Amino acid sequence: MKNKQNLLYVLISLLLFVVIALVYCAPVLSGKAVIQPDIINYKGSAQEMLTYQDKTNENVYWSDAMFGGMPTYQTGAKYNFDVIKSIDGIFRFLPRPADYIFLLFTGFFILGITVFKKWKYALVGAIFFAFGSYYFELIAAGHNGKLHTIGYFAPLIAGILLLYRKKYIAGFVLTTLFMGLQLQANHIQMTFYLFLAMLVFAIVQFIDSLKKKELPDFLKSSALTIAAVLIAVGLNANRLLSTYEYSKETTRGKSEMTLLKKNSNGLDHDYITQWSYGKLETLNLFIPNLMGGGSQTNPDDLKNYTSELQNTQYSLGEDEFNQQVFQAVASQSKSAYWGDQPGTSGPAYQGAVVVFLFIIGAFMVRGQYSTYKKWLVGATILSFVLAWGKNLPFITNLFIDYFPMYDKFRAVSSILVIAEFTMPFLAILTLYYFFNSDETEEFKKKVLYIAGGSTVGLLILFYLFGGMLFPFASGDEKLMTEQLIGQIQQANPNAVGLWDGLMKRLDEALILDRIDMFKADTLRTLIFVLLTLALLLAYQFKFIKKPAIVVLAIGALALIDGYTVNKRYLNEDNFVSSYIVDNPFPTELSTRLETEATNNNNVAQIAYKVPMNKLLSEISKQDQSHFRVYNTAVSTFNEAGTSYFVPSVGGYHAAKLGKYQDVVDVYFLQDERLKQYGIKDEKGLINVLNMLNTKYIIHGNPTEPKVQQNPTALGSAWLASNIKWTENANDEILAINSIDVNNTVILRKDLVSNSNLKSVADSTAKINLVEYSPMKMTYKSSSKSDQIAVFSEVYYPHGWTATVDGKEVPVEKANYVLRAVPVSKGNHTIVLEFKPQVISTGNTIVIISNIILLLVVAGGVYLGYKKCKEEKDLTLAE
Repeated sequence: MKNKQNLLYVLISLLLFVVIALVYCAPVLSGKAVIQPDIINYKGSAQEMLTYQDKTNENVYWSDAMFGGMPTYQTGAKYNFDVIKSIDGIFRFLPRPADYIFLLFTGFFILGITVFKKWKYALVGAIFFAFGSYYFELIAAGHNGKLHTIGYFAPLIAGILLLYRKKYIAGFVLTTLFMGLQLQANHIQMTFYLFLAMLVFAIVQFIDSLKKKELPDFLKSSALTIAAVLIAVGLNANRLLSTYEYSKETTRGKSEMTLLKKNSNGLDHDYITQWSYGKLETLNLFIPNLMGGGSQTNPDDLKNYTSELQNTQYSLGEDEFNQQVFQAVASQSKSAYWGDQPGTSGPAYQGAVVVFLFIIGAFMVRGQYSTYKKWLVGATILSFVLAWGKNLPFITNLFIDYFPMYDKFRAVSSILVIAEFTMPFLAILTLYYFFNSDETEEFKKKVLYIAGGSTVGLLILFYLFGGMLFPFASGDEKLMTEQLIGQIQQANPNAVGLWDGLMKRLDEALILDRIDMFKADTLRTLIFVLLTLALLLAYQFKFIKKPAIVVLAIGALALIDGYTVNKRYLNEDNFVSSYIVDNPFPTELSTRLETEATNNNNVAQIAYKVPMNKLLSEISKQDQSHFRVYNTAVSTFNEAGTSYFVPSVGGYHAAKLGKYQDVVDVYFLQDERLKQYGIKDEKGLINVLNMLNTKYIIHGNPTEPKVQQNPTALGSAWLASNIKWTENANDEILAINSIDVNNTVILRKDLVSNSNLKSVADSTAKINLVEYSPMKMTYKSSSKSDQIAVFSEVYYPHGWTATVDGKEVPVEKANYVLRAVPVSKGNHTIVLEFKPQVISTGNTIVIISNIILLLVVAGGVYLGYKKCKEEKDLTLAE
């Protein structure tokens, strides 16, 4: 009877998660969808792949849409025999983004049931975890893969904990299944951070097993965990093997070109740590607006600054110079955010209730749960320390330089996902321990008085004196003010005194706004802490006698806390007509688009680019040949809208091919350091554009774009009559600046398959592309002498094959970033085809792993059923 009742409450809890997710995302029920900038870019980058997949009904693993061509492994590729992806669909049955919110709830609920075996704690723990603000900011930005991966953190850990509690059957099944699901979500950085958290767990567990003389049990559990992970890897072998192969060729892999790079084995230190959390900023896990919230601030929160800006304008009179300076000042977008990051969607607020209970738990939890507490506190501290990045350079540099794979990921601030899991876990563990342990009442009261009182006292101190304790201004803002005064000094020295005073008043007004926001949220946090503390003390003093009332009431507080803060970052304004979300690259300004653009900045950006889209669409329709576009009217290497219509020199992706990024760094970004190597003008850039077959260049801006045809683009392929031999990567990339790319091909002596290659000039030689698809290109060539055929296709050392008249020949790396094939005299048919062996190998492993998964699940069900039957028979016999 009790089991049936618990099952009923479990079902009710799951239904509640559905309701909460749908209520939060209510606009999806009326035909709207959340508009996500990153997903807009994804749709642009994936359009060619999707078009050819629909056309051929085959998976496409290479696309020419961005950066001259790249594998689609990280831009939405589909894989065969993907059973684990089908299982994922069972958990994500709700409309997006409600499906991700439901996954966060359900995943932690599974962990709660596993650890506590009581639905109340599982339910409240799920609320603690799922309403972390970072997750809702991820939805708003469109970082779906990251959130999808995080959603499987908790149930995976549930399986691992079962294994170390000697529940080997259930633990092995859950670990295999949810590890497979997490890897399927395909955000390796988040999985790597979870590995760091579990590494702390393993160390703590190992020490504990030594103390208890249970090392064999630890080793057995560890072996089973590794076995489960290996099966999960096998379930995702095609996507993981291809990603691993690809990663070695990206900016996260080793680079031979050292003209600009500081770290030849991975990402540069500065790039990795660009988004580093401030040490003080860490407190915004507890007080959301400590640092002013997100970079984009609601104008209503800047009332003092706006008022002072108006007063400044009125005080300047009609003086033309001062009015010009004022317009420059007024046009600057001011933000309440004053933290250390270049920008942020919002704080990693975990909840006042959660953080408070975490603090209580750090002092209260002991005994049989002390191992969990040490792990959770240790992993939380590790998360904080690593998130500080460049603000704690000694530790950060140690990890970047010596810890495997750490230098492959950027934005170290995102490692706070560890704390965003460990803090809710310890918070709910604290509640469970408070009501279910054998601790004395005196000890519990002592902890509540000391830890609770200290927390309340600190918040009161912040509220009363925070304006004096913290600067509420960033160094960058001070630098910008100094630069403005310097410009005024040069243009009109007599106005310096006036503007120095005016800028100080404006800065002071902005600081007042920040202090107001800080005090409001400090008071808010204080109220939630006092209410939580009051509920716990009410139980201690017998004013409330049922633990369930306190637990559920605290859960309700956490729900209100998280819900209201998260609405600051993901709310009704983020939802627009699903038609606009499904069609983010319109070529006409419809009434619907125009109306919604007035209320939503992301839609306004879509509407803003309509003229650009129309121009690109016309180019695509009028010119059916194969070419690329260099779009300078937008941020070329930070947008994928161009790729939706035509193949682009630019694009948007966090892991571009390393060789291509080298070319961008050297010839597109015009770094001053390169002048010492002779790169002083645009000759090298023009050579790059020509050899990438850049037929059209877009100038102007998105509202008034202008197209210029490039008459010197070299076409899809050409025959080179001269060879420029180079010794190393630096020489190879610099040679692009000096050669005649139309007649000379650059080859590396140490990389070419045949050092005796030669090419003889032939004015009649020609080569043409006769058939194109992303994974197969066919050319016809004719010449009276041996030639080197150079293709305006990006070189990738894995999977590309070349045949001349059906006979396979080597694909050479040419001009640092292109492909080349030696062609003998005469008439020939040349075929370049992408046939990645890694996909075939991966598919074979996936098939085997799917069978193993089936056997594991079936075996687990059978053994579980057998055990239950034996226990039932034993009970009846008694």
